[in-house]
Amino acid sequence: MNNDKARRVRVRAVVAYPALSAAIVVSVALLSALSPVTALGATPAPTTTAAPGATPSTPQVTTTLSAPSTSSATPSPTALSSASPGGPQGIPVDHHMLARLQRSGAEAKYLAVDASITDASQFQSIRMRFKLHNSGAASITAAPQLEYRLQGSAGYTVVPEALLRGIPFRVDREWVPSGTAAGGTKQSPLGEDIAVSKLLTGNQGGGLAVTGHHSMGANPDRTMTLAPGSYTEQEFTVLLTMDAKSLSSYEFRITNGHTMLAGTQVATIRLGPPPALKLSPGQHKGVAVEAPKPARRNGVVK
Repeated sequence: MNNDKARRVRVRAVVAYPALSAAIVVSVALLSALSPVTALGATPAPTTTAAPGATPSTPQVTTTLSAPSTSSATPSPTALSSASPGGPQGIPVDHHMLARLQRSGAEAKYLAVDASITDASQFQSIRMRFKLHNSGAASITAAPQLEYRLQGSAGYTVVPEALLRGIPFRVDREWVPSGTAAGGTKQSPLGEDIAVSKLLTGNQGGGLAVTGHHSMGANPDRTMTLAPGSYTEQEFTVLLTMDAKSLSSYEFRITNGHTMLAGTQVATIRLGPPPALKLSPGQHKGVAVEAPKPARRNGVVK
């Protein structure tokens, strides 16, 4: 009898207080979720060492899980990155040489080192060669890119690989001897090596001469790597389009994908005056007239 009463009392307690029982269960679950083993699942950070036999304190969840890293990656010394404070880094560009291509298949005649062209003209092709060297202690890799600007303007623009409206230059193909018994010319490849024996700017500063490259269609050109204490030459053939302005000067430079190179040399070309008008027999200069007025569809002038 007594056992039966006790069983009824326990049943009433469970039925009478279901909310209290549920609250206890939830509290136990929350305490388990906040325990160090379940929430973090990791050993203390390497900068924290627990004393032998000491009771570890409860770690701070927010600090351990969301603290941002303060370390920064150090750029590789073998690659050209963005310019660091204090000036451009990487491959110095010491000198340049320019040459006009007078006719198809003819050998280019270069001007003196660092000389400018002062009487360029539209539809003319010009070779632009730059000397690059590495005086550092580690190899440097770069993809030479030719850029231009109107002298006195702020920014540079990449010389495109195709004719574009409003753009005064493009990287140009050349016409070279066909090499056949029939003679004639053929279109050049997109690029060619420049043998060490054909480097033109000299070995000022010493170092080991390395085979260069001449681009006739790609900009940026193929990637090159210079070992410590070496130098080479990079060349582009450029066509002046009808958008090149007469009596205007343009500056050209080599970069590594917009990244300035140390000691960058600038090559300058200036266009001469527009060609004089030459009349054929029977032609006349004519008289300037106003532009025609717009007309309606029925032909009546507005």
